[in-house]
Amino acid sequence: MLRLRLLPLALLFWGQAALASTIWTFDLPATGLPSLNPPYPTVATLTLTQTADGVQFVLDPNQGSPGFASQSFVERLDIAYAGPKLGSSDFRRDGGAPADFSFDDKANLDAGYKADDSHITVDFSSKKSSALTPTGTSTWTVLGVDLSDFTDTFATANNKPSPIHAIISVTGYSLPDAKPSPSNWVTLVPEPGSAALLALGAWALALHRRR
Repeated sequence: MLRLRLLPLALLFWGQAALASTIWTFDLPATGLPSLNPPYPTVATLTLTQTADGVQFVLDPNQGSPGFASQSFVERLDIAYAGPKLGSSDFRRDGGAPADFSFDDKANLDAGYKADDSHITVDFSSKKSSALTPTGTSTWTVLGVDLSDFTDTFATANNKPSPIHAIISVTGYSLPDAKPSPSNWVTLVPEPGSAALLALGAWALALHRRR
């Protein structure tokens, strides 16, 4: 009986811990729904972590995807955002490939998507010496914001995968069985049940490691 009474409290702490970090996977092309034939290899992952300074982002292209070639690079990232207005001083580059950051209170994202609130654009260099290639990463922090400013909002588009958290644009990406391969890929907002299962799995794994 004691274990049952403690369960709601444990779930509360688990829920708070699960919200401290989340991983978005870009694995659906931003094309018309009838043209989709998943599963597709992951193009990149974006890890969001709540820190004392704000929310840190780590963008990691999947170098194991057959769509990437030696000349491939990440061009742009659009992220739906619902927090306060941001200026250039609210973005801090932490490491990896450099990027330019901008806040836009307009709804229009890449590939015809529209944000529910506002959005952040991350532009990467096309120069070979500083481009975000499949073997690289890029890390930055949006200062003074909360993880919920990103996880509790979304963007949508007619007849395309929706709702989404973010959309990535890649250059030189071509899958063998998709001709032509789209350059824009999205990460879907998980259904509430799916999100809960993912968080529960992460909590169980952490508990197992502690033991």
